[in-house]
Amino acid sequence: MMTMKTVVLPLVVIGLSSSLVNARPLAQEPGWDVTLGLNVGVVQSSSQFSTDDDNATISDLEQDPKSSSSAIVYPLGRISYTFESMQDQLFFGNSAENVGRGQFQYELGYTRKLGENSRVTAALFPSLPFANETWQDPYLTNSARSKTEENYLGGRVAWDFIAESPVSLKYAYAKRDIEQERSGAGLSSAQQSSLNRNADIHRFAASVFVPLSKQWFVEPRLSYTQTKADGTAMSSDDWELSANAVYRHQAHIVSANLGYGQRKYDGSNPVFDGRTQEDKHWNLFAIYAYKEPFSWKDVSFNALAGYTNNDANISFYDSKALVASLGLSYTF
Repeated sequence: MMTMKTVVLPLVVIGLSSSLVNARPLAQEPGWDVTLGLNVGVVQSSSQFSTDDDNATISDLEQDPKSSSSAIVYPLGRISYTFESMQDQLFFGNSAENVGRGQFQYELGYTRKLGENSRVTAALFPSLPFANETWQDPYLTNSARSKTEENYLGGRVAWDFIAESPVSLKYAYAKRDIEQERSGAGLSSAQQSSLNRNADIHRFAASVFVPLSKQWFVEPRLSYTQTKADGTAMSSDDWELSANAVYRHQAHIVSANLGYGQRKYDGSNPVFDGRTQEDKHWNLFAIYAYKEPFSWKDVSFNALAGYTNNDANISFYDSKALVASLGLSYTF
């Protein structure tokens, strides 16, 4: 899973989704497996919550956010240890099942294989310093907004291919902590409280593995995310329907994930005349991986492109983001 939010970042292609675990062992042999990689690329975004310096000052809450672009360099990877039984594995790093959906997080976890395909996984994801930033008061106008850290700490459990069926169930929890939460400074204390973004976040998901051929796999997924924020205006219920399609042919793997969802908030927002926020959001991620380019043993090349769009009934919350990257990974 993610830091409970979808982060548009390039990922090392260690695997391309939970679909690919079908009829595959946890590892080729017992012992250590290490995959290290480096991705470079560019991110372009348009959001009032972008902490780019050019977006620090806004004159009013109706103005369009400034578009910003930045180069990105990310060293990522995964370390795992598979026991002699070939039924148990410990791991740390980026989980394969999150990659195809464009979700980024580091995890420390354990997987137990229950049968030929069925397996359970439990993992914790730590809060990483400087991984996410936001504005202390995003609604401040005519003065430079100050940055603060936005931290996520949580864990997830998953049961894939339940009782050898094509159905998988997952649950994840994360606690969101805004280090210096000052939303709505200048409003009454009650109004400020309603804008508090600190939250407990719960996500439930169900998916079905559908093999179309020996090369093609599709995995439709329905997820529900409940955000119980300290402020009612920031609490929400989010339903999303997505599908992950994977194609494998010899050394080539292509994965694409398309998702669409709707999010409704619980309370009225005092900054925007008491309106209650509603969002429609969609995302598309595609990854291409090629094993052993130029006959380089244990090396994989990957290319990623992703786009997200959030369309809200309050224009301040509209956002778009585009990412593209290229990378190499090495397994030993």
